[in-house]
Amino acid sequence: MTTQLQLRRQGAGMSQSELARKAEISVRTLQSLEVGARNIDKVSVLTALKLARALDCSIEDILEWSE
Repeated sequence: MTTQLQLRRQGAGMSQSELARKAEISVRTLQSLEVGARNIDKVSVLTALKLARALDCSIEDILEWSE
């Protein structure tokens, strides 16, 4: 399953290492979010904000919720 986070990262042309460094999170955390081992909808607001800022998008763009 491809996550919105992974799609955004790939669309930005970034590797996992690049995004993790830019968002100031560990590569392991990013990997677990991308493969769905960890639910991005349950991460801290700070982590979601760091990822969204690093990807130049809104938090809503990387969440996996549906209406």
